[in-house]
Amino acid sequence: MLEPYGVSERLDADGILRLVFEMPETKVNLLSQGLLQALGELLDAVKNRDEVRAVMFASSKPGMFIAGMDMEQIAQVSDAYKAAEAARFGQSVFQRIADLGKPTLAAIGGACVGGGTELALACDFRIAGRGRRTRIGLPEVKIGIIPGFGGCQRLPRLVGMMAALDVIMTGKQLDARRARKIGLVDMVVPDEYLEREGLKLLQQAINDGVSRVQGRYRKRRPMVERAVEGITPLRNYVLDQARKKTKARVEPRNYPAPFRAVEAIEAAITEPLPKGLDLEARIVGELVPTPTSKNLIWLFKSQTAIKGDLEGVRAVPQRVHRAAVVGAGIMGGGIAQLIADREIPVRLKDLRYDAILTALQTASGVWKKQLKRRRITPREMSQRMAFIAPTTDDTGLRHVDLVVEAVVENLDIKRQVLAAVEEQLNQRAVFATNTSSIPISEIATSARRPERVVGLHFFNPVHRMPLVEVIAGTFSSPEAIATAHAFARRLGKVPVLVKDGPGFLVNRILTLYLFEALRMLREGVRIEAADKAMTAFGMPMGPFALMDQVGLDTSQHVGEVLREAFGRRLGEDDGLLAGMVASGRLGQKNGKGFYRYRAGKRTVPDREVYDLAGSPTVMELPPETLQERMVLAMVNESALCMQEGVAREPRDLDVAMVMGTGFPPFRGGLLRHADAVGIPIVADRLSRLADAHGERFRPAASLQEMVRGQTRFYSDS
Repeated sequence: MLEPYGVSERLDADGILRLVFEMPETKVNLLSQGLLQALGELLDAVKNRDEVRAVMFASSKPGMFIAGMDMEQIAQVSDAYKAAEAARFGQSVFQRIADLGKPTLAAIGGACVGGGTELALACDFRIAGRGRRTRIGLPEVKIGIIPGFGGCQRLPRLVGMMAALDVIMTGKQLDARRARKIGLVDMVVPDEYLEREGLKLLQQAINDGVSRVQGRYRKRRPMVERAVEGITPLRNYVLDQARKKTKARVEPRNYPAPFRAVEAIEAAITEPLPKGLDLEARIVGELVPTPTSKNLIWLFKSQTAIKGDLEGVRAVPQRVHRAAVVGAGIMGGGIAQLIADREIPVRLKDLRYDAILTALQTASGVWKKQLKRRRITPREMSQRMAFIAPTTDDTGLRHVDLVVEAVVENLDIKRQVLAAVEEQLNQRAVFATNTSSIPISEIATSARRPERVVGLHFFNPVHRMPLVEVIAGTFSSPEAIATAHAFARRLGKVPVLVKDGPGFLVNRILTLYLFEALRMLREGVRIEAADKAMTAFGMPMGPFALMDQVGLDTSQHVGEVLREAFGRRLGEDDGLLAGMVASGRLGQKNGKGFYRYRAGKRTVPDREVYDLAGSPTVMELPPETLQERMVLAMVNESALCMQEGVAREPRDLDVAMVMGTGFPPFRGGLLRHADAVGIPIVADRLSRLADAHGERFRPAASLQEMVRGQTRFYSDS
């Protein structure tokens, strides 16, 4: 019955029916409308089959249980009624699991998210493998909706309101240990014993009864938590605090899902299950058709597609068994940590011991935070640190498959490092430079093997920023590009392939944004006014706070590289950044920039900056006016990047800007935002800005052509 959907059925001699997800044509197991229909029919039949005494749900895919509902099917729904009905249908199928009257168990080995977790919640027991790939959660808020197959109702009833709020409102995914701690799973075992222990547990339930066996394994929640749920004023206080905490991160009008999740979770505590399920389905129906959900789903699908997309690069990537990072310090330490965290041996080389010490402190700092949050054990931290081998010489470089160069952003120094390292490397090793602005082809010009040189641009902080730009230089071979791309994927990053050139993609567009903010500062716009305007637009921080975080010296250097390449468009250097750096202002790292800092925390704008900028009398402008200048500067540069082939398609550019700069995900990306505004309107506003503020705003030729041809960046937007 379920075989056409990639689910096998097997009844053993003890009467335990194993339903094993093993979808052959996909890397992940996904739920679909058809599969749910067939599963519902099977459960109806199983209920009346005396020979079936228990049911186990499992997967044959290593590191994978069920990755949720097929995103394509959610994306196709644009009607609130149909979305709500689809949620109700999924609820009804999983309710049949709960009502089966025979012990049920989910054997979770690997990723179990969304609908997979909701299926597991409907079971009597959940047992999880302790391997690193086990992740359990309900991440629906990240695509602009809430769990709709009963997750908002069953999770609070199982683990309590406070734990459920934390899991559902953030969309976080738990490893097996943390899932056991909150009571989401009943047992954690080694992956290889998952099925054996699951069968044992079901046999106990058959012999002794479900409730009695649950009593042996299920953790009793603290009395305080149960009291909070039962006392209305305390419960309301907790719910209000959850809303306030979320509002400090995101605006309800931009991201309504976590706030609607609170409603559904409250119903789980105060209402009978059928009423709670009905509310949950209605909320899903209201959220699925929203622009926020459509854009977030599109971004999710695009990120997934990009990870496996190397169109035009016809080569098999080389497997990286050992790696090296040349150039320690904060960036080098972050990259080494990321590599070691994937259990890849990495040599960390620098000429200075103090730089190596800084790098090791950076790496250990990331793991210490994970240790503090109990995401890893002290033993695991020691094991991962052991994958980093610090050195001041070239020992061992001949054995590595890939080197990441992370020295200072200076062309001559990068060429010297490349020349020295090449002498030690084997002929197939890839040399990946982590430059943020210098063209790869210029670095590789004098290389002995320029075809093995590529760009791997990581963003800071390395462990948090999901984007990596994979830059194909003029000489880069397809195999080297494919190897760098596969390596970035293996590190858990979203690799976007871009054309070589000054600033590549993200920094080139971002520089136009930052320079426009600097011009407005010269004109009299206040620092905090520009920053508040852009955070209101949805950016994680404003342009001046961003420059402080990046470092004013770094911002100055990137600006110099791009001004040399695009000087006419960027205009003359007014010397503001250079003057600030000369006055000892480097930004957050030394406590002085556009803002003042105390203990690393931003306080107030530094009023002396206005004197350095020669700002006239304060200019008060509406936030929308400030937003328009800064955002349209980026849109126009993005159009030029597409015109020049820096990005392969609009999707790549939009994902890169969201992943690399925090451009508001709910807007879908720069070019999707431009489509939403309307290309004729964008071109008209750019023309008006060009007349008022300079030719840098003159619409790109491609934008003008789109207006004439009545086209957009995306045909489906």
